[in-house]
Amino acid sequence: MSLGAELKAARRRIGVTQTQLADLSAVSVRAIRDLELDLTQNPRRETLRLLMDGLRLTGAQRARIEEAAAGPATRGMPADCLAPPPAVLEPTIGRERDIEALTGLIRFGGHRLIRVVGMAGVGKSRLIQEVAGAMNASGRMPVVWADREGGRAGRPADTLQVHLAALLRGDSELDHLATTFGTHDILLVVPDSTMGPGSEAALRRLLMRCRGLHVLYEAREGSTWGAGTEYPVFPLSVADRAAGPASRESADSPALRLMLSRCGSFEREGHADSGIAAALADVCRRLDGIPRAIEAAASWLLLYRPDQLLSLAGRDPFKLATPPGDDAAGPRAGLEASVRSLRPRDADVLRRLAARPHPWTMAEALSSPEQGGDSALDAIHLLCTRGLVRPADGDAGGSPTFTVLNLVRHLLAESAAPAAPARESRGPLRWQSAAGAAAPARAA
Repeated sequence: MSLGAELKAARRRIGVTQTQLADLSAVSVRAIRDLELDLTQNPRRETLRLLMDGLRLTGAQRARIEEAAAGPATRGMPADCLAPPPAVLEPTIGRERDIEALTGLIRFGGHRLIRVVGMAGVGKSRLIQEVAGAMNASGRMPVVWADREGGRAGRPADTLQVHLAALLRGDSELDHLATTFGTHDILLVVPDSTMGPGSEAALRRLLMRCRGLHVLYEAREGSTWGAGTEYPVFPLSVADRAAGPASRESADSPALRLMLSRCGSFEREGHADSGIAAALADVCRRLDGIPRAIEAAASWLLLYRPDQLLSLAGRDPFKLATPPGDDAAGPRAGLEASVRSLRPRDADVLRRLAARPHPWTMAEALSSPEQGGDSALDAIHLLCTRGLVRPADGDAGGSPTFTVLNLVRHLLAESAAPAAPARESRGPLRWQSAAGAAAPARAA
């Protein structure tokens, strides 16, 4: 069915005239008439969005309109101009909903700039790789995977990468990219990106010139650019400590499933032995469900039994969360930097929340006079985006609950210890609360 026929059918389904739809959508009657008669070629996306909003279209209905508007011409980009995403070599566990949500935002939501934000090690790169692969395999939207190094200009795809690398450096020369992308529906994926003001401004100009372009990129924190959609990624769900070792909740925990998939010889035993599964589930909980930390802990099973691994997780979770021989890959440095960068009032909110032994609702977090108000609400939002606070599993009377990361509690406990020994050359984390005193915290 043509775009005009789809729009006419949608309008008639809700029983409005072209004039009434014009009032509902802020699109002129003439523009609506030309669209329904298929007199308008390549309509503007903003016009279609206004019409779909006015028609109250959702989900599959919007998808049909968008596909009809795309037409066959948008799929004619030569394959040798593309730089497809790399193949995912290992199964991605526990991100099914995130993959579905992101692909939905790109295909049906009309979102053209999406930042995937979250702490280091949470799995942002793997997630966008899965999304890019799914979009590319569907054939509905070709994917261009940006290489920040650029490579050399040889075949068309290599030349494209050279210009993309210049874009990410903030180069204002966009003519080659604008010509290559044209009006095609294209998903540009930028992995592991730290964009400066220049590159973000250049990307905005490219989006304005290429009306079919969509951009998906990852970032440690939200942008101050103010445009686009942010999609936060949190650690994997972990088994509730109160749940029994043989409970369905424990067995279905994405964090435990990831651990077992990386355990080698312990994988089969973990599925069969409830004691092993319980120990590994508790390790995952102490590592906050952070995928990279769980994978590092699994590598230590070469030296430790699961019960010994759990004991180490209680004494020194950062050691367990760091791959053998690769201190730089551990989460300590990133979390320390995040805590140090907090303003005193935000650090004070973190200290108070870390003192709560159980997950809390927002109402509970804001119940004390010294912690109430908009400033505390803003602080908690910031702590979530920094990855220092995460949603907790389950709920309390239907209200979402949150908790400070166990690893963050350990950092705060180290900073509060009166004679904490120095850790190699880094030293213990030190920061001041709003009251000026070293901020105490309770380790989980």
